[in-house]
Amino acid sequence: MPYDAILTIRDEADAFLRAARRGLGPPVPGCPDWTVRELTQHLGSVHRFHTRHVTRAVADPPEPFVVQLPHDDELLTWFDTGVDELLIALNSTPLDGPAWNWATHTPQVLAFWPRRMALETAVHRWDAESAYGDSSPFDLAVALDGVDELLTVMGPMKPLADRLSGVVAVRPTDDEASWSVRLGQGRWELVEGGAADAVFQGTAATLLLALWGRVPAGTVSSGDPALIAVFTS
Repeated sequence: MPYDAILTIRDEADAFLRAARRGLGPPVPGCPDWTVRELTQHLGSVHRFHTRHVTRAVADPPEPFVVQLPHDDELLTWFDTGVDELLIALNSTPLDGPAWNWATHTPQVLAFWPRRMALETAVHRWDAESAYGDSSPFDLAVALDGVDELLTVMGPMKPLADRLSGVVAVRPTDDEASWSVRLGQGRWELVEGGAADAVFQGTAATLLLALWGRVPAGTVSSGDPALIAVFTS
């Protein structure tokens, strides 16, 4: 189910700003020790960091970059400007052109970043709204893609204990998509169906939030708890 990642970045960032305008002080439940202020600083810094490196059009890792944070009275304007700069950078660079990313098992091309920034912004929009107790839902296509990213991009990079072994099925209840992950010998491998030793099952949005540790895994999981822990740690 496709969606426009560039438009999603803008829409989710606008929703983030609407939440942040309600006040920077409330704590963010999904990000321990952060208030909306720190969350805004974090997401704005992430946008600026990736704007800086995608425009280099090379696959080499970027140099360290320290973002200068503004005062509170300028923070939301600073955040909004950073979103604009990110979108200009992503729109002005060929998707198949070289661009570093940290997932070394994936192609080092710009196409990685619109998706990553859309999903980063969407999850943190949810975080910002949750500080006020009224998070709005994810678009289904965005939630499904977020689950897929976690399982196919981030999962293979997880350090795994050699003793873990089994298959975990991930099944959204609001779509026909499904994933099966085999864990064993320190490896994370996507496989085709088969019997599962543990199951994640819930709406795509609930799966996304559980995999990101925003809701308890027990609300959507069954089976071997050791295998479940790998997906939520």
